[in-house]
Amino acid sequence: MKLRLLTLSGALLALMPVIAQDVYEVESLSSQDLNGTARYVGMGGAMNALGADLSTIGSNPAGIGMYRRNDVAVTGSITSQPNGEKFLDINKARTSFDQAGIVFKTNLGGSSLKYINFGFNYQKRNNFKKYINVEGSTGGASQMDELTALAPYDNYPYLLDAAYDAGAFNIINNGAAGEVVYTPSYNATNNKMKKAQWGYVSQYDFNVSMNFNHQVYVGVTMGVYDVDKHSGTDYWEGNAADPNIGYYMNNDERLTGTGFDVKAGVIVRPIKDNPFRFGLSVATPIWYDLTYDGNAYAEYTNDNWATNGAGEKYSAPFDYKIRTPWKFNVSAATTIGKIAAIDAEYEYSDYSTANVSYPDGWDRWNNVKDQYLKEEIKHNLKGVSTVRVGAEVNFLPNCFVRAGYNYVSSPFEDNASRNLNIDGPAPTGAVGTEYVNLGAINRLTVGLGYRVKGFYMDAAYQYQNQEGKVYGFQSANLPEQKFALNRNNFMLTLGYKF
Repeated sequence: MKLRLLTLSGALLALMPVIAQDVYEVESLSSQDLNGTARYVGMGGAMNALGADLSTIGSNPAGIGMYRRNDVAVTGSITSQPNGEKFLDINKARTSFDQAGIVFKTNLGGSSLKYINFGFNYQKRNNFKKYINVEGSTGGASQMDELTALAPYDNYPYLLDAAYDAGAFNIINNGAAGEVVYTPSYNATNNKMKKAQWGYVSQYDFNVSMNFNHQVYVGVTMGVYDVDKHSGTDYWEGNAADPNIGYYMNNDERLTGTGFDVKAGVIVRPIKDNPFRFGLSVATPIWYDLTYDGNAYAEYTNDNWATNGAGEKYSAPFDYKIRTPWKFNVSAATTIGKIAAIDAEYEYSDYSTANVSYPDGWDRWNNVKDQYLKEEIKHNLKGVSTVRVGAEVNFLPNCFVRAGYNYVSSPFEDNASRNLNIDGPAPTGAVGTEYVNLGAINRLTVGLGYRVKGFYMDAAYQYQNQEGKVYGFQSANLPEQKFALNRNNFMLTLGYKF
């Protein structure tokens, strides 16, 4: 007998789609890695006022207007997580094809409009490679506490059915009183969780930009995005006083889709013969159309060390939309002859303004936007500030050394959590309860470059420092478990200007 038959009305099920997104999915599609050409990464991504690099096509489109030669380049990388392990589809290290682009310059030679340039660039916006492994005390709390608290509601997650079929909790009907009580089959004292993410968001940018009198550069970029994200989780709970008792849950989730946005920017040299310049750019939200599906498996072992039961539930594929926040960037840069270049910039994006909607509505009034999840986004996410500084020095003929620093503030409020007990369709298809509150990111980068005639080769190393607070489920009693999400990234770019 399925628990859903005890708690859900057929009318409500007919109206409500099977949904499983939350604020953590919104955050992952609103953020981005420091990625692109090795020169761009070697300078910490601080090139939005300097321009003339293929990766600025997606951060300040006016940078493409500074080209006076054609350019073509490709980039590959190796990324490793020092505390990573082979688990599901990830290894400790993974190679990646990160960038490929081309710029065509058009020299008009006009009195005012000097160049119109056209560019295309593929870039990996997100590399979702991430591994988490934590274990410790549950503070007397259990995943079953959260699931049984959700059982009486119409939009409880699919994971609840799997846990019920496994015998991880019981249903007690008090008969004449009409009261139904849901009680866990065990008391948990400790847990362990392994979680892996992999996949990508690929970004395809198409640009047109202009050079006015070698002083004002403007550009517009149309971006198209491709999403392919996967994750898998193994979760265990047990009781230290009775090691025979155990609860095991496994889930797999897949998210695919496409998106688009528009970016515009300007770079201005206030004094014609002075190398100082400043840049301004803005990016619209990315409008994503997404498809999600997942499955959950649960197993409970009783105090006789016998498997009491097992349950598995599949979430049918469903479609929904995410609109990410706007993004604003201001930058300044200068050069010192042909010896050095310096750039610094600040970027802001308010993640709490993102929203989720559904193509066909989700209730009897055919509401498209999920206002309940919108409130969760406002409560859990906040504005994100990014600071980038970078420098390049021509220390030998045709040889360059680079260094940069990149800081990204945490997107999460201090008390952020994955709340499955909300109205609306959002929790219904959930196949897990775990969540990770990511901390601030600090990135240090260095790079080398070599030029010979039109050919160039650039290499970069990026060290990313970040910590996450990991929770197996939502509970005021559950202690946070910290886990380092540091990464090493080595990149190589080969290019030719002609």
